[in-house]
Amino acid sequence: MTTPPAPSWPARAAATGRIAVAVVLVAVAGLGVLALVPRLVGFEGHVVVSGSMAPQLAEGDVVLTRPVAVPDLESGQILLFPDPSSAERLVVHRLVSFDEQGALVTRGDANQSNDTTHVPAASVIGQVQLRVPYIGLPAYWRAEGRWGPIGATAVLLAAAAVVVAGRSGGGRGRTTADRVPAPRGRTTADRLGAPAVGTAV
Repeated sequence: MTTPPAPSWPARAAATGRIAVAVVLVAVAGLGVLALVPRLVGFEGHVVVSGSMAPQLAEGDVVLTRPVAVPDLESGQILLFPDPSSAERLVVHRLVSFDEQGALVTRGDANQSNDTTHVPAASVIGQVQLRVPYIGLPAYWRAEGRWGPIGATAVLLAAAAVVVAGRSGGGRGRTTADRVPAPRGRTTADRLGAPAVGTAV
């Protein structure tokens, strides 16, 4: 029986590349769904733009928060609240303790000391329930004015889409000869299983 020729190295490399691209696209799509779907059930998403909560949270992560009642606040929770020094900015820090007036003493995990200004408990927007890594990087880059990574990501995703589209249409256009099996008339050596000429490992 004639052994079919092994795929060439370029063909194997192209197939491997297509699989890798498909895996990346599926992972990106999955992260996007994970970041967006919870909003339908009352969660709010926010992009982390600093490293003050590393290693728990990193720049570009999306945190999903849910409202928390004041009586339910406990030390150790990661909370979202307005920055006491700038109401237009939001902060995600851990609740360390309460002061004598009941205000929150907070701190970023990566910081050496507590935040200098204590946070009124009533101003807490929500508690972090879920972290989706890296999905917010484009928004983080835009906020930082880093257009290079945004452009590179767009190019890579466009190239990935082209590769996947090429794979889906790669089987078309074959000739009749491609579909017709090889003619019979093999030699005794073929029937005995002699190695076929032109194969490569």
